[in-house]
This record gives sequence, C-alpha cells and structure tokens, in this order.
Amino acid sequence: MTIDPRLRPSDLPALVAETGARDGWQAAAAVVESHWDAFASAAPTHLLAALKALPGEAFVNMPSLSVAANYLQHVVIDGEPRRFFHDGRLTPNPDPEASATLDTLILLTGKAAGDRTAGRLEEARRTVVEAQAVLSRISSADRGAIVGSLPHLRFQWGRTLDAADASGAIAEYREAYDLARLTGQAVIARRAAAHIAWIHADRGHLNDADLWLARAHAEPATNGRYDVIVFLASALLKQDRQDRSAEVDLGRALGLPLGEQWAAALWVSALLAHGKPGAFSVDARLERELELHPEVHLGGADARYVKAARARLARTRPRLRQQLREDIPTGTALDPLLDASLAYSEARYTDTLARSEEARTLTAAPRVEAPALLLASASHHALGHHPTAAELFRAANAIIHQERLYSAYTFVPARTLTVIAQHADEPIHGRVHAAGEASDFPKLTKREQQILALLVSGLSFQQIAAELYISANTLKSATAGLYRKLGVNSRAAAVQRAKQADS
Repeated sequence: MTIDPRLRPSDLPALVAETGARDGWQAAAAVVESHWDAFASAAPTHLLAALKALPGEAFVNMPSLSVAANYLQHVVIDGEPRRFFHDGRLTPNPDPEASATLDTLILLTGKAAGDRTAGRLEEARRTVVEAQAVLSRISSADRGAIVGSLPHLRFQWGRTLDAADASGAIAEYREAYDLARLTGQAVIARRAAAHIAWIHADRGHLNDADLWLARAHAEPATNGRYDVIVFLASALLKQDRQDRSAEVDLGRALGLPLGEQWAAALWVSALLAHGKPGAFSVDARLERELELHPEVHLGGADARYVKAARARLARTRPRLRQQLREDIPTGTALDPLLDASLAYSEARYTDTLARSEEARTLTAAPRVEAPALLLASASHHALGHHPTAAELFRAANAIIHQERLYSAYTFVPARTLTVIAQHADEPIHGRVHAAGEASDFPKLTKREQQILALLVSGLSFQQIAAELYISANTLKSATAGLYRKLGVNSRAAAVQRAKQADS
C-alpha cells in the first residue's frame, strides 16, 4: 500500500478503523505501516491513535505492534523513561523465520529502548547487537523493501549504544543520517546529525562537532523537544571556546522537555555555572534529578555526566569532593582524569603524574588528553622538572589550538600556566587567560551576557526582547546598564568591544 499524500494526519485513525472493519486487521496494519515514516516524527500523536485503532487481533497476530505503540509513546512523543514498558511475555529472541523481518527489528528495537531507559544498559546493548545481526542477514533486495523504516530503527540503536557508552554509536547515527537523507526524512536526519555533533563535542573533537552541527542546522527545524541535543551540543561547543552566547543555547535547551538528555544538560549547566550561587543552583537540580533517576548508578553515559558535573561543581562546593571519591567508577578515562585533578589540588604531584598518564592510556580524546597533559606539565613544573613541563605544555597546547578547546586550560591555575607557557615559549590561546578569567572585560550578569550575545547576533531590539520574553522598556533599561559596564554608548561600540574580547 502506498501513502496518500493528501491524507491529513488527523484522518489516519479513522482510516485505519474503517479499513479494519471492511478489509480485516492485515489491511489495517498495512495502512499504519505505509504511513509510519511520514507521520512518526511529524504527527506522532495521530500515528499512535492509529495504532490504537487497529483491531485487537492485529496485536495478537503481530506482537511487535504492542512494542511499536509503546516505542512510539516513549521515543517519539516525550521520551519519558517511565512511560515506556516492554511486555515481558513477548519473546526477546523472535525467530526471523516465524515473523516478518520488520516486525522482528521493531520488537528488538522496542526491547532495547525499554531496557535502556530502565538502566539495563548491557542488556540493551546486547539486544542492539542482535538486531544488527538480524539486519545483516537480510538480502539487499529485501532490505530495500524496509529502507523507509531503517532510519528510525538505526537512530534508536545509536541512542542505546550512546547511552551505554558503547562503541558503534556514531556508526549507527551515521547510517540513520544517510538513510534519512536518502528517503527524505529530514527530522531523523537532523536528530542523527545533532547526536553525532554531541558525541564529538563530548570527546573534545570540536572541529568535527562543528561540521555535524552545521549538517543538523541544514535540515528543517523539528518539534522543539527533538532539538534539545542541538542546543546542548552548541552550548558545549561555545563553552569550550569561551563564547558567551553558550548560555543562550543552554537556556533554549532547558526550556524544552529534556527527556533522556537530563544528565547531559546538568553537565553543561555545571560548566556554565557562575560562582557559588550558580553552583548551588545546579547542585540542587542534580540532587532532584538523581531522585527521579535512581538507575543512573548502573553506569553508562548518564553516570559519567553526573560525575563530571559534580567534579565541576566541587570547585565551589567542597562537600562534593568526598562524594567524588565515593562515586561508583564510570569505567572511563574520566575517573583517572578527575583523580589526577584532585591529586594536583592537594599537591600530590607524583599521584597526579600517574593518574594523568593512566587517563591518556585509556583514550586519546582531546577532552581528556589536553587537560591530562596540562596536569602532568604543572606537576613536573612543581617538582622542578622544567624542560619536561615545557614539553608537555607544548603537546597540550597543540591539541587546544587545533580544536580551540580553551576550556582545557581551567584544569591548572592561571599563574602556573603563564609561567610554564613562558618557559615553553608558547602562547596561551583564546580570548581568556588560562583559568578562564577575562583579562579586562567587566563581569556581566547572566542576563547581560545573553543580551550582549544577541546584540552581536544582529537581531533587532524587538526580536531580542521577544527572544528573552521581556518588554521593550525592560530591554532598553538592561541595555543601558550593559553599556555603562562596557564603557560604551552605542550598540555598535558594544558589539565591537565583545568581538575584541573574543579575538
């Protein structure tokens, strides 16, 4: 059955019910299947209603339809983990010979999604591997018959591998992106590209993240809830490069239902928190979220983000330092890196060297390697090994310069880095000093930073007021205060001052 391009999404449930009454459950199920790709992202509520309009015998004869309905509720509508369930009565290992291939893939994908959101990450990963094996056994001709459904499925496989901190997530997202582009499914293409951008940004491969974020933006904007990861990836990139508009992107993400991105959002929030008040606010949010997500102790990417957020907050929240020591290890290079940072702050320089070296043996990701090299450099400097300190600083600085990963400097005090940089005859890159402190730029409030970023963006005053949900008079008053702090008397001068600070 082919899709009727004139059919309105709101008419689909009635069409399914009429078809089922007239032609039977198989014909009705075919109607749902033929419209799945068109409506799964654009009109998920109506597609779910159409599934519910199927005759009861459809769910008896095709058990995966139950999983598809729950999968749609969980993944497409709001992503709330506790809204999704996998019926344990359904066999987790369906026989590909006994059911349609697409049925099998949907069933496995639904089970993986359910296990993922319940924190059973290893079980979810194994189910994805099983689904990948099923797909690999399909001939090219048969795969072509289900190509329209594969972008959704492979995107979810990527989400599961991503959440489990398992290898292969980027490969699945790329397959989803390529297939979505091939089949004209812009929503999936945008989401897959954004998740690839996030993974690259997470690892510190900021140039690759830039590329994939641009690909995400090249696709039409989606329903807001799907763009959380777009805004978070952009905010993380800008934070690493000390771009003040990072807070605008973070604010946009926090204004949407976070779903499975709650821990990632907390990490970025911790990175952008200002002083003790900001850290206190994020810390309180973190504790509330942990009450809602007890499964985080089971590990995976969320556990890593929580630990990274605590480490950042511990700079102004000393009580979190002991908690970091007691946290369950993430099993990633984050553990020895944070241990190295803590050891350096306690002047345990030999321990710092050992743990920073361990972190570098686990990964060459810039987000780990650059700060590990800097911590090792600073420790050698403290021990009087100045040539070695200079050599390690040059290695770290090359990574930071290549990716513009200026946030790595914050792992070592500014004065120490300045001295080491002088010995190494190397510049400290970026618009800020080593510890992330502006040289002569005035301290701005969060609102003033948002206003300045939007002034630089070129939006009109009317558009800026709408973006910030404030009146024109409120914006006028806030802008006047901003100008006074900057020592300027016009928008053009304020923009110029901001650009000079960024250069």
